[in-house]
Amino acid sequence: MQHEYKVAQFTGQLTAGMFGTKGVPLESQFQTFLDQFVKQGWEFYRTETIHAYVKAGCLAALLGRKDEVLYQDMVVFRKSKG
Repeated sequence: MQHEYKVAQFTGQLTAGMFGTKGVPLESQFQTFLDQFVKQGWEFYRTETIHAYVKAGCLAALLGRKDEVLYQDMVVFRKSKG
């Protein structure tokens, strides 16, 4: 069976408080995120972590910034072609 895929970035948000974190629980945020794609006919397939090497630019390097690796969570959806 042939599939087409869609990749979307997910970043949950919480607020740091004095005694822990506050905000909508991450599982609820993720569920809402998934539901919006399911309503469009997409099926949740899997999550992936993408790594990006970020080289400091000239000015940033002069100011002491180092090259770094960023990690971003991506969610993969799929649906049948045809």
